[in-house]
Amino acid sequence: MAKFTCPFCIREYDKSKVLYVCPDCGESTVPGWLAREPIKCKTSGCGGFATLRKCPSCGQVIPKMALETPNLPFSIVGVSNSGKTNYITVMLHELGRSSGLRLALGHQTKDTLDHQNMNQDLIYEQHTIPEATSSGENMPQIWYIRNLEKKRGNDVPTYTFTIFDGAGEDHENNLDPTSTVCRYINASKAILLAIDPLVLPNIRRGGVVDADVMSNSLGGAESVSKNSEDVINSVAAYIKAARGIKTTKKLDIPVAVVLTKFDTILNHRAFGPQALIKKSSLTVRNGMVDISEIKQIDSEMRNWLEQIGESAFINALDSHFKEYYFFGVSSYGAPPVDAYTLPEEIKPHRVLDPILWLFKRYKFID
Repeated sequence: MAKFTCPFCIREYDKSKVLYVCPDCGESTVPGWLAREPIKCKTSGCGGFATLRKCPSCGQVIPKMALETPNLPFSIVGVSNSGKTNYITVMLHELGRSSGLRLALGHQTKDTLDHQNMNQDLIYEQHTIPEATSSGENMPQIWYIRNLEKKRGNDVPTYTFTIFDGAGEDHENNLDPTSTVCRYINASKAILLAIDPLVLPNIRRGGVVDADVMSNSLGGAESVSKNSEDVINSVAAYIKAARGIKTTKKLDIPVAVVLTKFDTILNHRAFGPQALIKKSSLTVRNGMVDISEIKQIDSEMRNWLEQIGESAFINALDSHFKEYYFFGVSSYGAPPVDAYTLPEEIKPHRVLDPILWLFKRYKFID
């Protein structure tokens, strides 16, 4: 019997147990696996059709496409103020407009569209920094993504693309392993680990970032300096608890280590004038992802971390994860003008590199 995992509560069950609800009378039915749509309402005298599909566990309405397509659930994990929400908004905006790939991105729920449109308007039109995700916000974004490059006749490879962006506080606190947040982590095919480089002590002490730029990039807040290994150990322990893995075992889930706000770091002496990280992304070449560029960026990032005395960052990652790459991204392309105002022109830098690597890793794109 085909299995299905609800994208809202992350509980798995047989597809035959999905509830079909009539929007006219509100009655539900379980038609079984032999039934064919449209499902006629069984209520006497109704005459309608049970067109709404609901999860038997949480009661959320399940999009039809989510039932019919394989799912690529990704989790964005990071500490508070790491820029996760901004990164996701800009990444999705750019993904739908990538000229090098024939990808079609669309929403599956109204909440997903409303959330994206609200943050997108703040960033691109009002040039205002969106608010960070609030603790306890557990509603995923549910998209579909089609690869037109792999179209065969009328068949277009399509995935349900689910993104869970939990609050930093939720990742830093010791959560119940049976909670919805932990179930999202456990079900994820990949992790995007968002790290704000401005909280690393050797960046804060090194004089690389101007004090005003530092303050504006942190939203005017006095952020706490954090040892990189402590950040990694804390997040890794959280993921292991969520996935039920022993603390001594490495995680085999692929991890994109995304250093956000990297526009503040690009002038560091470790990055020479020819450094690839400074240049616009050419990760997509001839409709394919160039893994050699991703590896070069990873190498430059590792060299930079070693030069600033953050080898412990790399060692901590090595001790917890089997497969990971470093990425340096900037959602805006330049630091905020002040704690609330973004630059007049939004010019994202390398925001698609992490997600394209993960898509290639799962053979959705070449």
